[in-house]
Amino acid sequence: FLNAQQAGFTHYQITIVEDTLENYVTLFSANNQSSFDWVILGNVLCTVPNAESALGQIHQVLKPGGHVYFSEHCASPPGTTLRKVQDCVNPWWKCVSGGCNCNRDCLDAIERMEEWDTISWELSGLPGFVMGLSRKVGLGV
Repeated sequence: FLNAQQAGFTHYQITIVEDTLENYVTLFSANNQSSFDWVILGNVLCTVPNAESALGQIHQVLKPGGHVYFSEHCASPPGTTLRKVQDCVNPWWKCVSGGCNCNRDCLDAIERMEEWDTISWELSGLPGFVMGLSRKVGLGV
């Protein structure tokens, strides 16, 4: 853990967590408690074995009204030339990029999350990359 004062943010209460999501889901689900105001994903969903499972775990630890900021490498729309290239190079790409799946529909997985309101935008000049913000709606919001 790194607290706000150690990080130079003396007027904020910030804790940076360096652990696996699975450990926190186990810890907080045992207490039936959601604890995170923010979750930041940077090219995570294209790399984890199961993006939908990871999003479900994030949902468990995210407080109602909490936010997920994401910057993700996502598949281009089906049938496009870029998607065909992504599908073709993905086996090689996955080996040389630390497990990244350049043809994974990360944004679709995020947008299918029930109880999340999501806005997103593509990065101009970088096809296949999206950024966005999701908010967990529900009790207490």
